Amino acid sequence: MLGASSPTTPLYLPFTRKSEGARGGKVFSIDQSLIVTLQVQPHPSHLPTSNDNYQVGGLSEFFEQPWVKRGDPECLFIKRAARKGDRWTSHVALPGGKRDEKDEDDHRAAVRECLEEVGLDLDNGMIIDCGKLPDRVVTTSWGTVPLMVLCPFVFLYTSPTAPSFTLQPTEVASAHWVPIRTLISPTFRTVQTCDVSDRLSRRFSGPLEPIVRWGLRANLGQMEFSAVRLWPSISVFSSFGGDFLDGTEAGGRSWDRPLLLWGLTLGVVTDFLEMLPHGEGAAGWKYPTFTSWDVRSVVWLMTRELRKRNWETARGGSLGKALREREDAESSLVLVKEDGNGTADAPRSEPTSTVKVLLEGYYDVVRKAVWITLCGRAVIASAAAGAVAWRYTRR
Repeated sequence: MLGASSPTTPLYLPFTRKSEGARGGKVFSIDQSLIVTLQVQPHPSHLPTSNDNYQVGGLSEFFEQPWVKRGDPECLFIKRAARKGDRWTSHVALPGGKRDEKDEDDHRAAVRECLEEVGLDLDNGMIIDCGKLPDRVVTTSWGTVPLMVLCPFVFLYTSPTAPSFTLQPTEVASAHWVPIRTLISPTFRTVQTCDVSDRLSRRFSGPLEPIVRWGLRANLGQMEFSAVRLWPSISVFSSFGGDFLDGTEAGGRSWDRPLLLWGLTLGVVTDFLEMLPHGEGAAGWKYPTFTSWDVRSVVWLMTRELRKRNWETARGGSLGKALREREDAESSLVLVKEDGNGTADAPRSEPTSTVKVLLEGYYDVVRKAVWITLCGRAVIASAAAGAVAWRYTRR
């Protein structure tokens, strides 16, 4: 179901149900619930005959509708409001937020956050709770410091008419429905650069911080991350936010920047795309690297075998691949089992984040590669200085 050209292509939703999965034996105090919200935009030539009621009984019933077969599936993204001091200011993200003490579990936190941020009630009758993507432990400082646990949940909006949004201006600057086919297309793949000094200099404070920042920036350049340029079909903006039009309240002009999906959010979306038939969401994903040519080259050489091994592991253990091998497109549009409520039932084994597998051990090697490069530069600089001194003393 990736467009009118392939109306019978099945859409897999093989997610786990609301359970708190194992997290490597570690307990983290901060959970961040995210919501992957999907809808199907009907093709103009295959509009539904009535808009009275779209409270379908389950996934199979939904995907059997003619307008759905010919429609274009889309995913909801938000652009966070511009705020000084916020780590994710003006970033493209999925709706969601931190779990509060009053939340029963991560699932209820996701429902509450979605209602607060965009005004979408996930408990209404026109939304199917599809289940849960793999948890992801978020780290900083090149994978050394655990930051939080991402808990992504997937919901499907079953009406052919897009829902209206009420954006919380202090949190959300805009909301966008983006066709899934553009997330897969190589045309929209790009990169996003990030100042590496901003991430690594936080260990230092006082007069040392600007010196460390300058040294890191001069030696390492910037980090380069895989990204996707979003091309929304529907956009809603908050006119009450501080970054609307001029961004005077947030020090912004963030409103006129391109919508780039990258980082943590791209990792979650990649996990979802990997479960689509023939989607190969990780195919366009690239490993983080550096803009400095020598650091980039050493990182590439030292991580070559690791990247190859991780790709093979990800391909062999992909839940989406396992389901595609059992594909039976003639009998069903949705290759999942459903419980009595019409929602996706849990698979037999806990799925693993594809991006997590790809990054396993990567930053450990990156740190070594950076030190080797810097030491190599020092050796070359010392040798050059020694050669100049030797020639000067020979005169």
